[in-house]
Amino acid sequence: MTKKALGKGLGAIISTSPTPSDDMEKALIGVSKNNVIELALDRIIPNPDQPRTYFDETEIHGLAESIKSVGLIQPIIARERDGLYIIVAGERRYRACKLNGMKTIKAIVIEADDEQNLTMALIENIQRESLNPIEEAKAYRVLINRFKLKQQDLARKIGKERTTITNSLRLLNLPEEIQEAIIDKKISPGHAKVILSVDEPGKQFFLYKEVIEKELSVRALENIVNNVKEKKESLSSQKKTVLKTAQIKKMEEELIARLGTKVEIKHTGSKGRIEISYYSLDDFERIVEKIK
Repeated sequence: MTKKALGKGLGAIISTSPTPSDDMEKALIGVSKNNVIELALDRIIPNPDQPRTYFDETEIHGLAESIKSVGLIQPIIARERDGLYIIVAGERRYRACKLNGMKTIKAIVIEADDEQNLTMALIENIQRESLNPIEEAKAYRVLINRFKLKQQDLARKIGKERTTITNSLRLLNLPEEIQEAIIDKKISPGHAKVILSVDEPGKQFFLYKEVIEKELSVRALENIVNNVKEKKESLSSQKKTVLKTAQIKKMEEELIARLGTKVEIKHTGSKGRIEISYYSLDDFERIVEKIK
């Protein structure tokens, strides 16, 4: 009975806009206080779907020292599978306890299917802002691909706007080197968004190098892209004008040869007029006969 109630409580948390991760974990503890147990660390494995791929070792050491001093205040959340326990939330605490050489750790064991497991891990990390933008985008992609979710469904699950999910996923279209630069905070997601407004990888690399070498702000980068686009549009318009002039010139020459008199085509936009010159009434009658 306890497990069913816990599962229901978890479902309610997952299916609505998420509370902050601390509140989420407290809510789980509140469902059944008796569910907090001591788990052997050697029976616990990290979440294989953990969206966070980088853990700051300095932070882990600091947390380990804190746990040494005051103990583990907040238990981890785990789910059982084949006699082992997979971490759903609290991998930093798990790593810190291992670093301290502890044999057991306080844990709440819950029932959660794969989607809930991954969603909870994602919520915890996003709400604590511990994922970098590329890790976050990859986590969204895993959820969408593995569980056939639509972007709006995922956005609802994690309490974000659909456009936020879309813009995040677009980062994965960038070349690997630029993605690495986002992870290393050499460029911001704002820079990346501007770079993505250009389609060709070669031009994306050019803009990326400009940002790095000249330490460009997002606004300065936008100005460069806008200026390039305006020049391209201007050149394209000029080419069209030249092309039309050449075509009209050719038509004029054909009409002059056919009618045997001066012909001028005056073209503006999609309209115009043809002026045919004659120099006497006889000339006029001759041109009319030719046209007939």
